[in-house]
Amino acid sequence: MFSLEPLNIVIFVFFITIFFLIFFTLNKMQIISGLHKTVANLEKTLNDLDQQARLIIKNDMELKLYQQEIENKFDKLTLISNLILASLPILDKEMLFSLTNKKFINSLGFRKGIILDFNTLNIIIQEGFSEEEIQSIKNGLRSKKELFKNVSMVSPESEMYKHIFGNLYFRDLVATPIRTSQHMHAIFIVSELLIPTDIKKTEEKAFLITSMYLGQCLDKITLFEELYHSKDDLEKKIKERTNELVKSLRKIEVVNKAKSDFISSVSHELRTPLTSVKGFSSLLVDEKFGKLSPEAKRRLIKIDENVDKLMDIVNTLLDISRIESGKTEVKIAPYDISKLIKDVCDFLTPQTQEKNLTLEAKVSEGMNVYMDKNLIERVLINLINNALKFTPNGGSITVGCKKDDNHAIISVADTGMGIKKEDLEKIFQEFFRVSNAKIQDIRGSGLGLSLVKRIIDTHKEKIWVESEFGKGTTFHFTLKLA
Repeated sequence: MFSLEPLNIVIFVFFITIFFLIFFTLNKMQIISGLHKTVANLEKTLNDLDQQARLIIKNDMELKLYQQEIENKFDKLTLISNLILASLPILDKEMLFSLTNKKFINSLGFRKGIILDFNTLNIIIQEGFSEEEIQSIKNGLRSKKELFKNVSMVSPESEMYKHIFGNLYFRDLVATPIRTSQHMHAIFIVSELLIPTDIKKTEEKAFLITSMYLGQCLDKITLFEELYHSKDDLEKKIKERTNELVKSLRKIEVVNKAKSDFISSVSHELRTPLTSVKGFSSLLVDEKFGKLSPEAKRRLIKIDENVDKLMDIVNTLLDISRIESGKTEVKIAPYDISKLIKDVCDFLTPQTQEKNLTLEAKVSEGMNVYMDKNLIERVLINLINNALKFTPNGGSITVGCKKDDNHAIISVADTGMGIKKEDLEKIFQEFFRVSNAKIQDIRGSGLGLSLVKRIIDTHKEKIWVESEFGKGTTFHFTLKLA
């Protein structure tokens, strides 16, 4: 009994130990199972995070590439904008092409650039190419440059590239023609990207826009040169015509002076014998030398009237020649034009009454103007007499005067037969008489209006005529208000 008890205890302890080991093992297995699940979950989470990280990295790379593309485009737009601003004041081809320097070519994204004249292949601008490379490009273009007339740009992806640059080796070469509106001007070539990648659309578009803009600038410069040369030619022609006009004017002045001197001399020579003829004709008409037969007296009266006409013509010619030569002393001073108009109308009223005409002065009181009283009086008398001649019985003549700013406008209007439109421009010419059968019998030398024009010219004022054929005529002239 004593010997079995320890064994039982041992067995009991053994079983107890086994039980606890099994319980512990099962517990640990449950823990390990839970850990496996946790690890699986963590592994799945990690895979999800890895995928998300990869997606974020991909999106970040795409965003960076997109940002780089945007920045690249912005840089190219800035480059083109700076080119436009720099070229605006330029009107010289060499200065224009000097803008496409090394810095500009690098900003386009290339290391090398060259611009060749289309016709001669002479170098306009060159940056980075060696002599051998330039000669190689010229040799390649010499027989194939005409192909550029049909393309806007030649890049390695284009079909035309092999035809033009197939036998040449240049890395990343792009070429485009510089066209004006009339012809091909140059070929622009760039090569070797600063960053060794494929040529992007941004570089190609910026390069193409640059070439097109250079062509437009050349058009502007060409137009300016044409305008400048036209201006020079025009100025030269104007100068030549001006010199010719000056020479002609001098000749006219000489002829006018000779004419005035001749008229003055002839008038003086005619005046003396005419005065004598007038004296004797008047005495004969008055029968101072004896009684005349009615027929003889009638003829003498006719002679006396014609002598008066000749005397009037001679005196008018003398007045015109004196005014033209400056021998007539013009005394311009303030005077009341209203009073002068009324005085002249009063003086000529008897003549208008003889012809059954109405002569009226429509003027304001006390209107002082600068004038030579005697000469302006003669102007008014001539204009009113002119209206008397060409206004039929029962008509009217109105002399008016009104203010217009710092001038007085004097007018003499009649209700006569009027003047044809084609005769208005000639009305102030010497010896001109309108072509109208109704006035052929009206006495006149054609010198009165010419004298009036010269008197107004000496006052440095204006005179003009308005008329409607068959309805009357109005003469206007200006005098400065005092």
